[in-house]
Order: sequence, then structure tokens, then C-alpha cells
Amino acid sequence: MSETRKEFKDDGEYIYNFGDEFLVECPKCRSLAQILFSEEPEANEPISSRIFSLKKLVCPSCGLNKKLSGDEMRVRTGGSFDMHFGLPLWLQIPCCGDTLWAYNEKHLEFIENYVAAKLWVRRPNINQSFISRLPQWLKSAKNRAEILRAIAKLRGKLNGKS
Repeated sequence: MSETRKEFKDDGEYIYNFGDEFLVECPKCRSLAQILFSEEPEANEPISSRIFSLKKLVCPSCGLNKKLSGDEMRVRTGGSFDMHFGLPLWLQIPCCGDTLWAYNEKHLEFIENYVAAKLWVRRPNINQSFISRLPQWLKSAKNRAEILRAIAKLRGKLNGKS
């Protein structure tokens, strides 16, 4: 479990900034699969600008390899599924009467850093940021210990220990 940090600085990250990789449950074999960009991004191209880029679903366990074209693209955010194929996220767990979820390890670490902090610092007038959109149960200090335990379990799932 992560130790409690003193400060978390919200620089206005958007949920789309974590959309370069989605860890999902394979629809064919129920193993860990990935959704990635079909093509490598150009140097210094922000992830958020590639939200409608071609995506591919790859499962190393069963070999499933499926591309999603721009015509099929639907972007849905705000739940325990990937925003393109609509598949269940690999990193999700019941927590505090709700579901804690993350798109990938980078997203999970960001949430962990936020929850573990005792002081949250925000730039003024950032109302569209990922942090500003978090549900209240995730922001509540009284849930900190339970959320950090759930994050530790998700890390175990990432490392194949659950």
C-alpha cells in the first residue's frame, strides 16, 4: 500500500490523457487484453488529440486482434468500461459501496497519488479536469484507507497475484 503523501497538485489533467492504453477483459477468453492506438503517435502529440484515432484490441492469451475504425468509433467516458469498444475494464473493484476503476496502471497511480495526499492543491478555474469530476466518495478522506486497500488489490491483479 502507498504511504500517505503530503500534497497532490492538480494541473488540470483530463480523463482523455489516460486514454493511450486500456486494460480490459477479453470478450473471447476473459483474460487481460489491451486496447491501444493502431498507429504510433507523432512525437509530442498529446494523447487527448488522438481520441478518435484508430484503436486495436489485442489479447495475448487467445490471440484476438481486432481493429476499430473511425466509422465505428464511439467515445464514452465515466464508467468501468473502455471508452471505445465498451469492454469491462480489467482494473475495477467494489469499493465504498461503489466501483473503483482505472483505465491502466498510469491512471491507477494518478488516483492513488490523489487519494493518498493529505493536501490537494488545484489551479484556479479548472472545472473540466479529471480530479474535479471524481465522485464524492473517492474524494472523501474518511474513505482513504479503504480506497488505498482496493488500489493495492488492483495492483496485485496487475501483477498476476489475484
